[in-house]
Amino acid sequence: MPDSFTAWVGLSNDDVRSMLFALIGQHFGDQPEKHIPEIRESRKAYGNYVADQIGLNANDVAVDLGSGCGFGTYWLAKRSRFLHACDISPAYLTFAQRECSDLHNIAFHQIKSRDLSPIETNSIDALCSGSVFIHLNLYDIYWYFREFQRVVKPGGRVWIDFADSESLELSTPNRNGALFMQQAGEYAGNPGGVAGYMCWNSGPSIIGVARHFDFECKNHNVGGELLFVKSR
Repeated sequence: MPDSFTAWVGLSNDDVRSMLFALIGQHFGDQPEKHIPEIRESRKAYGNYVADQIGLNANDVAVDLGSGCGFGTYWLAKRSRFLHACDISPAYLTFAQRECSDLHNIAFHQIKSRDLSPIETNSIDALCSGSVFIHLNLYDIYWYFREFQRVVKPGGRVWIDFADSESLELSTPNRNGALFMQQAGEYAGNPGGVAGYMCWNSGPSIIGVARHFDFECKNHNVGGELLFVKSR
């Protein structure tokens, strides 16, 4: 797990193992670079799941915020008219460009956190962000939604996943509860690495921030996922 967001920015093009660890953890063992076909298939399923949740269609201009290695980005682009792939990491963007090299409807943008300046105002029909908001505090979320208000068209959709504090069961740990307890232990030994851990938020607090920027919540999956539509 990266110690801070600078760890993602500073990933090396040559260190595929670290890139994959930062993207998917150790779900594919301690040598994930040997399992890229399986990872690719897993992210295909996830990319299509997200596309279904946001109602992505062939007329949409979309944003994949936190595109990573591009495994899921590929399938989002296949289902949209044009896709903007945004990431803070040059190494991820280089990898994603190779991964999506046979597609011609993607633009790749290196961004700064909370800044979507490469994206034109009122140009986006659908924006999705997987495994990004799980690391963001509510101040970060506020500033991202301010950018979403600028770039998303009225009637446009935004889908995010987040670390849902309301879903935690600790006495008999559920999946999120077990993850919380694991990272609480890691935090005790390395408080400086907090940016790399899950940042637990409540759905209602994020919904309140989004409402401030004209986004109406259409679906709240406790656990957690949120789907918004821009009202004006």
